[in-house]
Amino acid sequence: MIRADVPQDVTEYKEQFFLGMTGRQLVCVVLMLILAVVTFLLGRNFVTSDILVYLIILEVAPLAAVGFLKYNGMGIEKIAVKVIDFYFGCQRRKMVYLPPETEIHDFVRAIYIAEIEKERKAALREQKKASKSATKTAKKKKTKERSDINVRK
Repeated sequence: MIRADVPQDVTEYKEQFFLGMTGRQLVCVVLMLILAVVTFLLGRNFVTSDILVYLIILEVAPLAAVGFLKYNGMGIEKIAVKVIDFYFGCQRRKMVYLPPETEIHDFVRAIYIAEIEKERKAALREQKKASKSATKTAKKKKTKERSDINVRK
């Protein structure tokens, strides 16, 4: 009996071109082979084959990730854009951490400010009293001077 694998989710279906690979995977495999062969042919005269194999793996790994890596239905380029946007983009919510000591500091500061305000109010009351007494004495002097002027006349 012939069996056909049908994915439960329609979006998971990928058209296969060659050897069960999608077009993207096929292009990446071809590029990986070309890059590996060229690197091996050019590098065998300068570096030992053990080191050259590791260099080829480092060169080919990004192409393999582009072709085959998927996370939550996103390719590596979409993942990279999301990661860059997350770490370097503008955050919608700013994280604010306030250690517990800030609450104590704010409470002590409020008490200190309240004491300063009380002192200022007391100083203003004293200034008002002093100005009232100065105006009273000035009025008394004026009335006394007027009365002296009237008496002299």
